[in-house]
Amino acid sequence: MIYIYNDFGGTHTTALAAAYHLKKLDETREPTKKEILNTHNFNKLVYKDRGKLYFHGKDEDGNKVYTMGRGRSKILVPGIYNLIDMLIEEGVLHEKIILSNTSPTVPFSMTCGGMLSRWLKIDFIGVPLLIIGAKQAYQDIIHLVHHTKKIAKSSNTQLIMLENKEFK
Repeated sequence: MIYIYNDFGGTHTTALAAAYHLKKLDETREPTKKEILNTHNFNKLVYKDRGKLYFHGKDEDGNKVYTMGRGRSKILVPGIYNLIDMLIEEGVLHEKIILSNTSPTVPFSMTCGGMLSRWLKIDFIGVPLLIIGAKQAYQDIIHLVHHTKKIAKSSNTQLIMLENKEFK
């Protein structure tokens, strides 16, 4: 099975979701500033990285976990979905794939922090806002990861796209 967490930039909630999924962050407590900043790809990606898949590791069941930023594109994830669906129909792809949108877990402070840090390069204001946002969102991100895993394991469908609107 392959999990692909996606959102606008692919560098904040997706990175945290991958870390929780892979048990690199402790679900029983709020993450520390150091843990957040040391999360793979957290606040590291830039505009040219959008649309790329980033491998974060394999979970306890051997499933691969990836993240991706989609930017403002409304067609990137549906396009990937359609490509994967075609590969499944052609018998080329046999793995179950789950595309899970983490955008509904993004708090306002993280949106502002991301814009200030990634776009305007004002890290001294943006990074503290990102830390605040990560701490505000951690429970929602954990719930989203659990929801994603539950749907993936309980569904007989080989390709799943989760919008996760219930997390707004």
